Amino acid sequence: MQLNYKYLNKKYLKYFNYNKEYCNFVLTDVIFSFKELNKFIKPKNIKSILEIGSGTGVLLNELKLLYPKKKFVGVDPNESGFHNYEKISKKMNKLNIVKKSVNNFKSKKKFDLIFSTNVFEHVKSQDKYIKKTYNLLNKNGKNIIICPNYDFPYEPHFVLPIILNKRITKIIFRNLIYKHEKKSGEKGLWDGININGKKKVEKILKLLKIDYKFDHSIKDRMIDRVFKDDTFKKRQGIAALLAIFCKLIYIDKLMFNILKIPFPYMKLIIKK
Repeated sequence: MQLNYKYLNKKYLKYFNYNKEYCNFVLTDVIFSFKELNKFIKPKNIKSILEIGSGTGVLLNELKLLYPKKKFVGVDPNESGFHNYEKISKKMNKLNIVKKSVNNFKSKKKFDLIFSTNVFEHVKSQDKYIKKTYNLLNKNGKNIIICPNYDFPYEPHFVLPIILNKRITKIIFRNLIYKHEKKSGEKGLWDGININGKKKVEKILKLLKIDYKFDHSIKDRMIDRVFKDDTFKKRQGIAALLAIFCKLIYIDKLMFNILKIPFPYMKLIIKK
């Protein structure tokens, strides 16, 4: 079972006021997220699912239609540069999206599965986020976090290298950051990004004594995505060209598997 781009585009383009570029940006991410998450959602014992950072609500809406017997809840404060997403989610009928940050979200019932895609890097206090989501899980529940890995010095939203740290990078690329936020309508996006990488996240998990693992195979799927997804390739600029070059001359596995160069994306699976 997979989501079809033509089907999604025909169905949702009107919600984006027929802005094809904006729609493509969202739908290609929805399709990618679905591929990464569906095997965790599909089992019969998974009955309650929480999506953190529901954004436009497209993924949540499709999951609700595909799995009508499961309960889906979304949480999204529509902050940190993503104010426009709420306008789209409101156009969809009967989406259960709570307009709160996850730290302020309360639920009497717990969840079998929690997931977030490209949300964790926008969380100010990641240790509080991990503790909160862990406490929202049922026993044997899982929390899937898919996000950039800033151990590799690259910022994918702005397609910029990270020079030493976030503050210095902003000083150097101030004009480019400002232009991106103005063009995209995502004011405050840069300031809302947390550039902690995998190493820092692992330290948090170990301190909290939480069971976790990383799905390292996401490296191959992300590189394949650069070849197959033109919208994604265009978005990632020079990073996409670097990935293509490494794949074509067969050094991607040497770099990321043998030399252990940090891959700029990660998939974390937390189990209670």
